Amino acid sequence: MKTILLIDANLLLFKSFYAATKINPNPNNLPAHLFFITFLEILKAEKPDYVFLAFDGIGKTKRHEEFEQYKSGRTKAPDELYKQKEIIREILDAMNLKHLSKNGDEADDLIATLTNKYKDNNKILILSEDKDLLQLVDKNVSVIQKNKSKSNERYIKINLDNFYEIYSFYPHQVIDYKGMAGDSSDNLPGIKGVGPKTSIQLLNKYNNLEGIYENLNNLSQKQKEIFLENKEYAFMCKKLAKLNTSVDIDFDLEYLKFDNNNFKNEKIFNTLENFKLKKIIEIIKKIIN
Repeated sequence: MKTILLIDANLLLFKSFYAATKINPNPNNLPAHLFFITFLEILKAEKPDYVFLAFDGIGKTKRHEEFEQYKSGRTKAPDELYKQKEIIREILDAMNLKHLSKNGDEADDLIATLTNKYKDNNKILILSEDKDLLQLVDKNVSVIQKNKSKSNERYIKINLDNFYEIYSFYPHQVIDYKGMAGDSSDNLPGIKGVGPKTSIQLLNKYNNLEGIYENLNNLSQKQKEIFLENKEYAFMCKKLAKLNTSVDIDFDLEYLKFDNNNFKNEKIFNTLENFKLKKIIEIIKKIIN
């Protein structure tokens, strides 16, 4: 079984940028440095056969058409972050690594589409801290995240074996959970007065949002009233949380093929030298030698 590595490059870019600005308010190309440190670390550890990096498109998404306030609480990212994005994309091009953004769609939707298309016959690894992508965890699909426990392992793979142990519900219930608990990062209100703990308890008892509404008479009078008052928001948030697995992506799997030969060309080293990313050059030389 071949391995496909799908990178949530948009989130990795943001995390790299803000980590860099904590180190130095004027970080120059440190964000790009941190981006490739993480990317190459995963690449070296997993040795994938195919690699794809997904970025968000420009402007509003299709979810804004459903809910105008979607992500409305977010502060606009500084121009310097977008300059780093262009530097990163230029380096990825030099590496002949495939990346894509589509206006109207989010990076998560691109990853969901490729996962849905290829998961039956391939092992899929998704690098992201985004909880939305957890809904994709399946028999052949794992999500790689930074390990926040006291373990010596830098990363953890979230899969079907450990998912319930970590979250107390299952991957297919992620969208129902967000329908109730909401998501402040996306400005999804969920059901006011129903937090994470109650959401998990109800999912364990009734499986999904539909099951809960079919059993409102089994809830307390107060809970019943809250659910009835917020029914429209609950199902709207569930719908918005569900990833789109049908983005129009017009390339096949072989287009994403990767091996160490991707790194064996002078253009990569000249590009990295131009951006003064000498540490990244060292790491790549170790990978190919």
